[in-house]
Amino acid sequence: MTTSRRWWGAVAAAAAASIVLSACSAGGGDVTPSPTGSGSAAAPAEINLFLIPSPSATALEKMGPEFTAKTGIKVNFTETEYGTAHQKALLSIQAKQGAFDVVQYDNTFLAAFASAGALAPLNDYVQNSSEYDIADFSDALQHYGDYKGTSYGLVLSTEPFLLWYRPSILKKDGVTPPTTWDEFKSVSAATNKDGVAGQVMGYGPNTDWWWMQLVWSFGGKLYDDQFKPTVNSPEAVAATQFYKDMLQYAPKGALGLNGDDVTSQFTSTNIAQMIQYSGYASLIYDPKTSSFPDDIAAVSVPAGKVDAVELAGWNIGIASDSPNKDAAWQFLEFALGKSNASKMLEYGAAAIGRKSVTNDPTLVQKYPYLSLLSLDKAGLQVYPYPHLVVWPEFDKACADALADIVAGKVPVQDGLNALNDKLTGILAKEPPA
Repeated sequence: MTTSRRWWGAVAAAAAASIVLSACSAGGGDVTPSPTGSGSAAAPAEINLFLIPSPSATALEKMGPEFTAKTGIKVNFTETEYGTAHQKALLSIQAKQGAFDVVQYDNTFLAAFASAGALAPLNDYVQNSSEYDIADFSDALQHYGDYKGTSYGLVLSTEPFLLWYRPSILKKDGVTPPTTWDEFKSVSAATNKDGVAGQVMGYGPNTDWWWMQLVWSFGGKLYDDQFKPTVNSPEAVAATQFYKDMLQYAPKGALGLNGDDVTSQFTSTNIAQMIQYSGYASLIYDPKTSSFPDDIAAVSVPAGKVDAVELAGWNIGIASDSPNKDAAWQFLEFALGKSNASKMLEYGAAAIGRKSVTNDPTLVQKYPYLSLLSLDKAGLQVYPYPHLVVWPEFDKACADALADIVAGKVPVQDGLNALNDKLTGILAKEPPA
């Protein structure tokens, strides 16, 4: 999800809505691949990958020639921009023309793709691959591509929220990186002076990214096991009030900041702290895009009533209509297996939280934030984005409501009550669990 690919406007939202309709009306049609060779009649001359422009996609493209040299299988790549990619991929697969063998997708579209029967189950491939080595991931990451108990996607990037901070600013004001949200507020207050903003989160088009993190940290939930919304619970109200109160320590114009803007502000102006996904690390530490590459560090996101972290990132899987499933798996195993994990990093991909990567002293010395990506800390609750077929509509409803709440146009409790009512209708359309 690194950089701008998760921020999309009205056109992309309309495309996402059509994906929901396709997913809800599809008949499933799981295709069970075999890791023994029955997924493809014979080794094909070539395979086709559908990718979304991103550092991870670029790294995969660099792996292509090496895979061809090893197997003799040519790899063709097609890139489609984020706003229309998911719709195009789903429509192509549902046409059953076998145009693509491997498909990259945002984890927020996992439910829509899986419900539409667009992805081939990967359980047999994964469980029988010592090279992929699923045990090299924490439990949360092992199941990041699962929908209703079946694996449909491998982890292509591991992007939890982290607390990024400027060591020089905190040292100057005699404070240390916070470990709780109360401490986060105190550090923000202490550093918010002399032209320095105490913190930055997104208060613009992507408000619900940060809001969800706080709701989970404060012990709340978005909905219960019966898909009944709970965003007006006491925990959610407290989280939303905290989120709104923190606006006083944000830089001017914070109400208009989207996900990319948050990073741009932090890397170009004096801001003590930032809550942002780890996938932005390449921009944060690149001297071409950051004014302070040597004065930025990261720690785990603060804990509240619950030690919770929101997890975002890419998945990649095999199209259900692929005529070359075994060869598709061969490529995924080669590019994303244990042996080439460090090479993918060298090629510029967003980091994947393998234990062998996050515990590698050489890699951690070069990329210190890697140690925060294993997500296996005792007691840590990992929350991926909701796996909802109706996610695009759910997401927009939350963002619209929160925009009015943080801007002070409506009281917190009243705004959340209205949002809860709206989400009731939206979640009523979600297929049964």
